Formats: sequence, C-alpha cells, structure tokens
Amino acid sequence: MLVAGLTGGIGAGKSTAAEYFVEKGFYHIDADRIGHTLTADGMPVLDVLAEVFAPGGEHNPDGIEIMEAPGKLNRRAMAKVAFRSEENCQVFDEIMFTAIILEIEIRIDEIKDHSDRYTGILIDAPLLFESGANELCDVVILVTADEEERIMRVAIRDKATREEIMNRINSQMDDELKIKLADYVVDNSGSIEDLYGQLDEVLESMMQ
Repeated sequence: MLVAGLTGGIGAGKSTAAEYFVEKGFYHIDADRIGHTLTADGMPVLDVLAEVFAPGGEHNPDGIEIMEAPGKLNRRAMAKVAFRSEENCQVFDEIMFTAIILEIEIRIDEIKDHSDRYTGILIDAPLLFESGANELCDVVILVTADEEERIMRVAIRDKATREEIMNRINSQMDDELKIKLADYVVDNSGSIEDLYGQLDEVLESMMQ
C-alpha cells in the first residue's frame, strides 16, 4: 500500500489538500492530532516531559512547573519552557517526534492489514521532514503558496498580525529546501479548482 507524505507551511493549504486525498480514499494520519493526543492526561510521554523539564533542572532553571497535577500537562507552561532556548526546543521536539513516529508506524501496520479498504495512506505533517516522518513515506507532496497569499489567509483565519504570522513562517523549514526534498510540489496560490487539478495530476502519477 502506498504511503504518501503531505506537508506545507502555515497558510499554504495543506489541510485542504489532505481533505481531498481523504475524498479519494486515502486513510488520513494527522501528525498534529497525534501529538495533541499523546500529551492528553495520563499519557506515558508526560512522564518523560516531567522528568526532562523538571522545575530547577538543566532545562528548566527558572523552576516553572509544567504539570498542573500528576499526569496532567500545563500546555502553556510547557510551551514557555520549551521555547526558552533553541536547545530546549530541540529536546522537546526529539521527545515528541519519537513518540509521534512510533504511533504513526503502529497505525501504518494496522491499516496495511486492511489494504482493500483504502487507496493509500496519507501522513499529514507540517514538520514531516523535521520529524523524520518522511522516511516512512514512499512519496512526499509539498503544498506551497505565494507568501503574501499565505499571510492573508492566516490573518483572516487566525486574526493574527503580520508580525505574528511572519514569525511563524520563519520558524519553519524554508520552502526552497522542502522543494528539493519533495517528490511533488503543488502551488496553491490560485483557485481551489486549480489546486484540485494539480492534486489529480499528482494522484495519477504516484498511483501508476
């Protein structure tokens, strides 16, 4: 069964593309949703986070308590500690990426036992390359769009300022590097019909 990776920066239209793949019969694995689920109350990864980012420890010298209670993460406090330094971000990402990749692998194995039900498997991840999830994919599709178009979309969607949006864009891997790594690049600067037309071409090519 074909495993396709789908990625794209904020405002590029990755979610719209993912919905189209689902309509075409792909099983959808949403890496962001997995990450959120893995940090729900009582999940095992919370024990790792609590230990690594313990108040007063190497990665949390300010003594910020990241747990509201045993097995319950304070997401705002965790974000503050994680973004305290580049090293902390890397440590946090490594913990979460490891857990997310493991869950994705489990889901792929489960779905492959029911290959007659789906056209393929779609791994939908904004940090597909950064996490290493691209290594699980047979092909990778990158959704891009003109930067000004992306800014406008996110401003309307999230009611965010231009500065906030640019900070989020600049925190992600540069599109030029992603383009070099992707098998297919879809430009979503135009209409929804144009996006669907490009996705149909990608589907036809990768399913051959």
